[in-house]
Amino acid sequence: MAHSLFGKLIKLFTQSLLHYGSAVVLPEIQKDSSQSTLEHQVILDDHHADEDVFIPYQGERFSIFDWNLCRLMARKYHENILISPISLKLALVLLYEGAQDQTAHELAGVLHLPIGQLETRNKFSGILRSLQEVSNQYRLNLGTKMFLDRNISLKQSYSAVIKTFYNTDVEPSNFADVHSTAERINSWVKNITYGNIQTIIDDENDMKDSIMMVLNAIYFKGFWFKNKFLPNNTKIDKFYENINKSFDVKFMKAFGNFDYVESPELDAKILRIPYQGRKFAMYFILPRTIDGLDYVIKNVNSFILSRYVGMMQRLPVEVTIPRFKFEFTTHFESILREMGIRDIFDNTAILTGIAKAKRAQSLIVTDIIQKAGIEVNEMGTAAYAATEVNVGNKVADQQFNANHPFVFYIEDETTGTILYVGRVNNPLMSIGSTLETSTKQFVPVSTVGNSPVQQVDDEINERFNYFNVEFMQIVNDLSEGNVVMSPLSIKTALTILSEGTGGRTREELLSTLRLPTDQQQTRDITKKLLQTIQNNGTSETEIYLANRLWIGQSVEVSNEFNNLLKFYYGGDTKSMAFGNATSSEVINDWVRQATKNHIHSIIDPGTLSGETKLLLTSALYFKAKWRTAFDENATRNRCFNIPERGCFIVPMMEDLSTFRYAKIASLKAEVVEIPYHDEKLSMLIVLPIYQGLQNLNIVSKDLAHKRISELLECLKDTELILQLPRFSIESKINLKPALESLGIRELFNFNANLSGILPNGGARVRNVVHSAKIEVNEQGTVASAATAFAIIPLMGATHDIVRVDRPFLFLIVDRPSSTIIFAGRVIQP
Repeated sequence: MAHSLFGKLIKLFTQSLLHYGSAVVLPEIQKDSSQSTLEHQVILDDHHADEDVFIPYQGERFSIFDWNLCRLMARKYHENILISPISLKLALVLLYEGAQDQTAHELAGVLHLPIGQLETRNKFSGILRSLQEVSNQYRLNLGTKMFLDRNISLKQSYSAVIKTFYNTDVEPSNFADVHSTAERINSWVKNITYGNIQTIIDDENDMKDSIMMVLNAIYFKGFWFKNKFLPNNTKIDKFYENINKSFDVKFMKAFGNFDYVESPELDAKILRIPYQGRKFAMYFILPRTIDGLDYVIKNVNSFILSRYVGMMQRLPVEVTIPRFKFEFTTHFESILREMGIRDIFDNTAILTGIAKAKRAQSLIVTDIIQKAGIEVNEMGTAAYAATEVNVGNKVADQQFNANHPFVFYIEDETTGTILYVGRVNNPLMSIGSTLETSTKQFVPVSTVGNSPVQQVDDEINERFNYFNVEFMQIVNDLSEGNVVMSPLSIKTALTILSEGTGGRTREELLSTLRLPTDQQQTRDITKKLLQTIQNNGTSETEIYLANRLWIGQSVEVSNEFNNLLKFYYGGDTKSMAFGNATSSEVINDWVRQATKNHIHSIIDPGTLSGETKLLLTSALYFKAKWRTAFDENATRNRCFNIPERGCFIVPMMEDLSTFRYAKIASLKAEVVEIPYHDEKLSMLIVLPIYQGLQNLNIVSKDLAHKRISELLECLKDTELILQLPRFSIESKINLKPALESLGIRELFNFNANLSGILPNGGARVRNVVHSAKIEVNEQGTVASAATAFAIIPLMGATHDIVRVDRPFLFLIVDRPSSTIIFAGRVIQP
């Protein structure tokens, strides 16, 4: 260019288009013969397709930025919203590749990129490979291109990276001829989106002083799998924007089996509708109340969605969804600044990795614009988006040192079953806080535990273990200080209880615990699991699990339930006069014996009343020696950093040996495995890379999305120095809030169905109390747990309906990579 490039700009654009079904008539699409062939082929294939097999994505989530972006946009804009997070991220990551120092730090942090450039490149390469797969059952077109002024030369290394890992081509352009360059850019976007976005550059003056355009465009068209939305069923009905305002819109209607779940955390219903090709699906998040969308948006995140999508069940559902079609244009500068990406827009931007020589020192981003559109109708969905970024010029041995809070597991590796899981904030603290300090109201049922019910199939084993990690995460969120719990004890008790439930009460237990709907399968799995665990006992390892049902003197328990308890769960029954002042002491004596005097009481005196019908207790005792004991002479007083309190001196055990170890970038944590004597059991220590309680909480949440088997596979034999504090923890926790957060609610209310235990009905669970204790020292571990459910007497369906007749959110995800391709909100169809 004849004039100086100093002060020139980079511009970034993203575009996306989402298109549903053949009912959408667009001239440009009709001209594409392959498009009509696609529609014909898809419709034919649908008649012969098998049932949709839904296996929720279990890998690392990469959608934190997506939901943060959606939340902020929803706060700023009050009408319909449509964004393509992946289109925006693909444009921004190209800037990240050329950024340094604070500029790179802001991009990586806000986008939640993996640690390290190679991991980031591999992540996006995998996403692109998945999205660019060719199929005759849907159409997805994705492209990224950089238009560069001819007077600018890219660094060879940068050019190679964006081509190799991001499939991005660079096209030299004459930016002095603004009209010609704008036409070429608009033509490229129009081609990618099949004519749905005619122009990304509406005003050629926007290109003034620009020297680079970074563009990403994406187009998707999908047809519903086994389409149940018949055009003849589409009717006009009221859509309520708020309590006081409604208007008539066209609603599509269908009845059939859909993947469905309800989230008490979001106070919303979640519905999944898959597309043909078994790769993409659309999710609808519908608040329970007309004015509940703000609450959903405020609280939704990838972790909550992952948990509830994993809990989905295929149920008969009546679905009513409005047809809708709209376009949305976003200028992202103010939004990204608010999210923490500021440097790229200022004179302080360091994008020196992009271009050669001094010109690279003056590159800044002037704007980031995305145009997006969507149409949803009876046939399916079409969507498109394009994002543009405008860039211009501006003037010895490893050491595992557990000296800050960490999470730990004790696991049976032969079954992948977690016996104990806990968190250590302060090794000097021996009593953990409870979720609810008052237990005076505690009435019947005491259950002490259940473990991840196990199946012969590895995939089912993993699903059973999801409850354990999810439960740990919820309890950690709801409690303070040190925590120890036994998922095995808790889950055993809940599984026993599920045997006597029916209706919605049973559905919630099965869904949350990931139990098969086949009761006999659950029984066989549980029996085998409990036998396997208890057979692990050796002279150096003791494992003992006991279950007992205490029965009120005037209560008749189903003979079938009594027999099931004995045969499959190794339990027994005993008559008890709950109104007697000595009843709690008798029960606590049983708990003391079952836990070898480690847990002295689970029922406080005076908490059982004569109204109590049943008390289900489950107790677990575990004692094991390390395969190689720590040398007591090596134990030293060392510093342990307690959040907000600083350094505390504690006895720190130490050993130089070969341990299975890994630093797992996706968790931002180090993991070390300490085996017990029989080598079938081991303790996993999960140590956040960064200090602080917040980082620990993040690791705890992220663990819910990491399979235990995957975690173990990551570990490699490594010679290292392990420093681990001695610790002893005892916790007594009211589990009701945690179980309700996970979806078990009916059990605690007046609609509880416990007819399988009490043939005459009329009972509910008042409370769930769990006591656990663990001691870790140089020789090994002693741990025990007990859980109690109290059942009290009470005085005293049809298929679910999903009617999308008020504002809602939706997202479309690529299942293989769990990438959110589109996410949005509909206020007015």
